[in-house]
Amino acid sequence: MRRLILAFAILLLAGCTSLEEGRFALGTYVRIKAWGQGDLQEAFEAAFAEIDRVEGLTSVFDPESGVWALNHEAEIVSAELAGLIGEALEVSVKSEGAFDPTVFPLLELWGFYDSTQYDPKLPSKEEIEEVLMFVDYRMIEIEADTIRLDLKRAKGVDLSGIAKGYAVDRAVKVLRERGVTRGLVDAGGDIFCFGERNGGWRIGIRNPRSENPNDLLGIIKIDSGAVATSGDYENFFELDGVRYHHLIDPATGIPAREAISATVIAPTATQADAWATALFVMGEKGIAILDSLDDLEGMIVLKDGEVIKTSRFPTLEGP
Repeated sequence: MRRLILAFAILLLAGCTSLEEGRFALGTYVRIKAWGQGDLQEAFEAAFAEIDRVEGLTSVFDPESGVWALNHEAEIVSAELAGLIGEALEVSVKSEGAFDPTVFPLLELWGFYDSTQYDPKLPSKEEIEEVLMFVDYRMIEIEADTIRLDLKRAKGVDLSGIAKGYAVDRAVKVLRERGVTRGLVDAGGDIFCFGERNGGWRIGIRNPRSENPNDLLGIIKIDSGAVATSGDYENFFELDGVRYHHLIDPATGIPAREAISATVIAPTATQADAWATALFVMGEKGIAILDSLDDLEGMIVLKDGEVIKTSRFPTLEGP
């Protein structure tokens, strides 16, 4: 009997294959690596198609997207978007507004929507103060599947701080439904890994002050779950030696200054993505907030290079 069981196990292992593939989506490079039985290529196609669908749902530029409709019509009915925006608002409340999906006009004012802007200019204090009047997550109301945005007091919703993570979660769900037993989805630093791996999953944390994206600050190990990192190196411009990045503090209307990188570990990539943005904006104060919440761990790198972590954040090992 033992020989039969052993032979069966060997056959199962022999039928397990692996595949890795990367594509451009969500404005970044998305990489999927997976192990499983059956047609992994078919599973990958379905996962990438789901990522594209989420991008189409949450885009601020696509007239066919739900977010575009909300920003122009003030009210839409969408169970999926109501759920996602509801999660975003939950982070907004717990982070005391550090994460705010109504930052749309600030990102527009600073020029972070215009990839062709080669001569960036700083907005004036008066321009920032005028736009800040339209930034407040409490201008969004959700009732069942209906989402309402007060367009007299808000200029628009931007879900870029949570949509990548949500797309990663959806891709993982698709992979699992198609027989993938172990895998990793990485959308520009928003990562979800699942399934048992000998020695755990090793996730590299980028050195935020290196121009080489492969230069690591260190490596953490996790059994499974999501890791997301937000940094001031992702989308920025420099003027007179000062770096201006897209992680804008909704309270001041200017790029957050205390941290240069923030990493969050969470049960879902949706949570990790949103909380990484919130933690970056909050800085050291955010570490205390994360320490008070279940299932969330975080780490920030301050301007002087000091690393501050929550009490249960994994050890940062050398690369």
